[in-house]
Amino acid sequence: MILLFGGNYVRDRFLEIVVILISQLNEDHGRLDDIEEISAYLKTQGFSENEISTAYSWILDRLQTDTEFVYDNRHNGSASRVLSDIERQHFATDAIGYLMQLTHFGILSDDQVESVLERGMLIWPSPVSLEQIKILIDSILFSDSMARESSPDIQYYVAEDSDMLN
Repeated sequence: MILLFGGNYVRDRFLEIVVILISQLNEDHGRLDDIEEISAYLKTQGFSENEISTAYSWILDRLQTDTEFVYDNRHNGSASRVLSDIERQHFATDAIGYLMQLTHFGILSDDQVESVLERGMLIWPSPVSLEQIKILIDSILFSDSMARESSPDIQYYVAEDSDMLN
């Protein structure tokens, strides 16, 4: 069964898994040898096998199509984006930290970070919260992914029997 979700709950859970997997990928220098162990940990955190599998597949797909996805920026000698005083004042500290974490892990490109910052400044008054920045990141990250796949901007989720509500 395929369910469509317009809300951010499924995307937030998906992105949370992606961040955990990419963090592990960076720690293991590009290898995910212990995927069963990571999967077991994620299950103890309340994620379903389907959610884990979907996030893992998404990462593998990105690795195949994007040469700059998920490489450790600490070792490439490139400069980091420095926020202006106005940007630092306009975004909550935890929102900026989350944005920088996704950038560091290679989940967001420099162009996507610029889009998040620009849209956040235009859409919301100061301070832009973590939840608000997640909405922007979801819209930019998933619309870019889906645009590459020539699909409409809809989140599909294949529900497992254990995910079904009676």
